[in-house]
Amino acid sequence: MRVWLTITCSVLLLNGCSSRFEPAPVDTLSTKLASKNNLTEITGDTYVVQAGDTLFSIAFYSGNTYRDLAKLNRISPPYDIKVGQQLRLSKPADNPLATKTGKENIELAQTVHKSNKRKVDPRPSQAYGGSVDKDHRKIQNNKTKTSINSYKSRWIWPATGQHKVATVASDGSNRGLDIKGRLGSEILAAADGKVVYAGNALKGYGNLIIIKHDDEYLSAYAHNDRILVSEQSYVKQGQQIATMGQTGASSVMLHFEIRKKGKSQDPFQYLPPQ
Repeated sequence: MRVWLTITCSVLLLNGCSSRFEPAPVDTLSTKLASKNNLTEITGDTYVVQAGDTLFSIAFYSGNTYRDLAKLNRISPPYDIKVGQQLRLSKPADNPLATKTGKENIELAQTVHKSNKRKVDPRPSQAYGGSVDKDHRKIQNNKTKTSINSYKSRWIWPATGQHKVATVASDGSNRGLDIKGRLGSEILAAADGKVVYAGNALKGYGNLIIIKHDDEYLSAYAHNDRILVSEQSYVKQGQQIATMGQTGASSVMLHFEIRKKGKSQDPFQYLPPQ
């Protein structure tokens, strides 16, 4: 009886300890799991639709927004696409130099080079409560350039919990981050940006939010319980955008990705050390 009581107390003590929420060391998930969840990337200027594709997934994996792809390919809501359909992923490059020669060609080339510089998706004038003067616009542009150049030093962790690295590519080179936590805990925007997707149309991601930070970077927040922001809205770094859940997942977690031009990055190269 004394031995039985000792064992029982030990089990209860262990259960009590395991129920506490403690951060765990970084662990690498299997590539097989990532492949099962169809975590991929799409490169190139065009893409041929495969079985199971959606416009939302093609946009995400190619580093675009579904609205941009729909406009580029003249696809109307509900954004249906067909197997074998070829989609353009980027605007065709204009070549006005073909009919010019000599000095005219050089001058036009300089003009085209300046006009082709890509800009961050601007806020609408209403966001400032009216028109924006030129000086203010210059200040905003300078801030934008600075933020793009310093992205690797200004992201924040989108949630707290147990951190694990999920392999994305078959060679294991690209990674997304799984943060296992408590149901209903806060999910925060890792950087300033515009919400370009909020929904559950991307297979394997559950309730998903995608934020566009500039012409190169997107961040994704998957498996949310509640989504607290709407598409086309602007969010600030640290703003709560969702609550943690397990939609499309086997346990409560946030799956977080940083993508540069559609290619998934290792979040640990961007997030501050903990």
